[in-house]
Amino acid sequence: MYKILHVSAEVSPFVKIGGLADVVGSLPSEIKRLRGTEIRVILPYYKVIPAKYKKKCNDEVNFNINFDDKDTYVGIKSLKKGNILYYFVDNEYFFGSRDKVYNYGDESKRFAFFQLAVLESLIHLNFIPDIIHVHDWHTAMIPLLLKRRYLEFNTKSVLSIHNLAYQGIFPLQDFKLFSINYTPDFEFEGFLNFLKSGIVSADLLTTVSKTYAREILTDYFGYGLQDLLKMRAHDLIGIVNGIDYKKYNPKTDKLIAKNYTYDNYREGKQKNKQSLFKTLHTNLNPKKPLVAIVSRLVSQKGIDLIQRVFSEMLEIDDFNYVVLGSGEKVYEDYFIDLEEKYPKKVKTYIGYSNKLAQQIYASSDIFLMPSKYEPCGLGQIIALKYGSIPVVRETGGLVDTITPYNEFNITGNGFSFTNFNAHDMMHVLRYAIHIYNHNKEAWDKIVKQAMETDFSWKQSAKAYRKAYKKLL
Repeated sequence: MYKILHVSAEVSPFVKIGGLADVVGSLPSEIKRLRGTEIRVILPYYKVIPAKYKKKCNDEVNFNINFDDKDTYVGIKSLKKGNILYYFVDNEYFFGSRDKVYNYGDESKRFAFFQLAVLESLIHLNFIPDIIHVHDWHTAMIPLLLKRRYLEFNTKSVLSIHNLAYQGIFPLQDFKLFSINYTPDFEFEGFLNFLKSGIVSADLLTTVSKTYAREILTDYFGYGLQDLLKMRAHDLIGIVNGIDYKKYNPKTDKLIAKNYTYDNYREGKQKNKQSLFKTLHTNLNPKKPLVAIVSRLVSQKGIDLIQRVFSEMLEIDDFNYVVLGSGEKVYEDYFIDLEEKYPKKVKTYIGYSNKLAQQIYASSDIFLMPSKYEPCGLGQIIALKYGSIPVVRETGGLVDTITPYNEFNITGNGFSFTNFNAHDMMHVLRYAIHIYNHNKEAWDKIVKQAMETDFSWKQSAKAYRKAYKKLL
C-alpha cells in the first residue's frame, strides 16, 4: 500500500471558494475506494471553517519553524471524515484571525508558510508520503522544495493545474521565505512564480480536461508558460473532473422542492420553478423556458457576450432568465440593471448560496455557460444531471463533456458554439429555446441523454491511480 498526501488551499466541505474545493473534496475519497492507497489531505485551518467541523478536530502536534526570520507556531489538527483523514495547519496570524480566505495582500507569505508547515509537519506526524499531490499555485512550490530541501523524503510529486491563469506571482525577493538558494526554476520574467516552480519540478503534471491539456500548450491559453509546458508535454495529462452524484442528484436532493427522475422531469421542473420563484420573490412565469447562469461573474465566464445581445433577446424572445453569482462589479451592476429593465423576465441574485444553486439547477431548462476559457467546469456537468441543458462555448472541459445536439439523428446532451462571438451564442441559444418550445420529442431525448451522462468521480479516480502507479 502506498501513501499519498493531497495539499490544497480549499477542500469542500470545510472551505469552498471555487471548483478547486469540490475536486479535492471528492477525488481523494474516490481514489481510496479503489483500494491499495493510504490517502490523507491537508489544508489551512481557516477562521471560516464551520464550527461543526472545528468541534470535531483533534490536536495532533504543534511545533515552531523559523519562518521569515521569526520563530513561528505551527499547529496540526486532524479530523476523520468518511474514509479520509484530514489535517489542518493552524496559525492564528496567517489563517485563524481572517474573515476571508484570500486577498489580504500577503498571499506570498501566507502560502509560503503553509507549504513549509505542511512539509515540516510530515516529520512530526511520522507520515512521509510516497506521492504528494498539490493543487494550483498555492501549493506549487512543494515539488521544488522536495528537490531542494527535503530530498531525504524520497517523495514523488504531482501538480494539478486547475486554472493556468492564476500563477501566484510575487516580488522575486520573496523566494527567501522558503530558505532556499536562488534558482531560475522559480523565476519568471523577474518575479517569483509559484506555479512555474511546480511545472518545472513536479514529476507529473495534470490538468482537469484533455482539451485544456492541449490548449495550454498554445500562446492563447498558455499565459506565458506555454513554452515551458511544451517542454514538459510528455509529463502532462488531462483528466476530466467528476461530480459527486450522492450530492448532485435530482432524485434524492434534499435541497430542492420536488425530487424527480427523467420519467417525471417536466412535472419536477414546474414545481421547482414555482418554489424557486417564490423564494426569489419574483413573478416570472413558470410555463416559459428558464435560462440560468450559476457562475462567478468574471470575464473568463463570457459575461461580455451576454452584455452584447441580451437586451435584444429579452425584447424579442419569450424566455425567463435567472442569474446567481458574484464577481466583478461591472458585471454585477449589469445584471442588476437587467432585472430593473426586464422585471417580468429576469431575476438576479448577487452572492452565492449552495441551496439556491441546486434549486436553480433543478428549475432551469437551459444552462448558459459561454466561457472564454474553461479548464473543466463543473456547472455544466451538474446541469446535465438535473436535466438543465447546457449551452456552451467549445473550449476546454466544455468540449470534453458536452456533445452538441444533432437534429438528424437526435443525439447530443447540449448545444455549443465555436467562436467567442456574441451573435454566435445568441443564435445557438435561440435554437435551443426553439427546440424546447416546438419539438417536445427532441427535447425529451436531449434531456434523457443529458441525465444519463456519467461523469462520476469513479472514472477520474481510476485515471489518477493509473498515473500514480507510473511514478512508483
